[in-house]
Amino acid sequence: MTLLKTIPFFIFTMMLSACGTSKQTTETYWVNSAKVNCDAGAGKTTCLQWSQTENYENAEWSNLYTPIKGFNFEPGYLQKIEVLKTTLDKSSTPADASSLHYELVKVLEKKQDPKLAIHDIWVATHINEEPITETPKVPTLEINTTKMQVYGTNGCNNYTGQIKKINSDTINFGAIASTKKMCMDMTIPDRFDKALQSIATYKKENNTLSFFNALGEEVLKFKKGD
Repeated sequence: MTLLKTIPFFIFTMMLSACGTSKQTTETYWVNSAKVNCDAGAGKTTCLQWSQTENYENAEWSNLYTPIKGFNFEPGYLQKIEVLKTTLDKSSTPADASSLHYELVKVLEKKQDPKLAIHDIWVATHINEEPITETPKVPTLEINTTKMQVYGTNGCNNYTGQIKKINSDTINFGAIASTKKMCMDMTIPDRFDKALQSIATYKKENNTLSFFNALGEEVLKFKKGD
């Protein structure tokens, strides 16, 4: 069964080699655990992300616009793969076709993405280590590591933003946009906004999620939402 599946690709590569129009190399990549929205020329779609870094924790992810023959993407799992890359001569490639073809050789490693542990809705309990006691509306934080976005309320205004980078203990938010209402008491919302903008690292323990600034000081603490 495996032999039958590989025959068409083998014939394809042999034909290309005979014509002198291709070059083949074997390369290793980490494939990210979630796809992202991307523009593939013909319209909006979703793309795999991959990186040739040895350590996925420090990966600079790039969008992959070409499919990998034989590769099975599994949401939530990081996969280290070896691929056969075939580079075609551009002069013999149609203008709307890719000159690169990829086929999976083997999966070298697969592990559950640690950042998925904080993919959830969280309710704030502390700001700068002080408990939140009396407030009409408690601040919340929804972390969507699949879409690399955050949403929530600061206790007055709703906000949304992007996660620029995240690994097992560090997180970097992009610009945070929010509504502009003025509530009777802005003490908690203002303190929450300031703390949210200072976040550099995080730590999850059971149903508690804590965030710290660059000095290692706890600035926000949450409990898992119901």
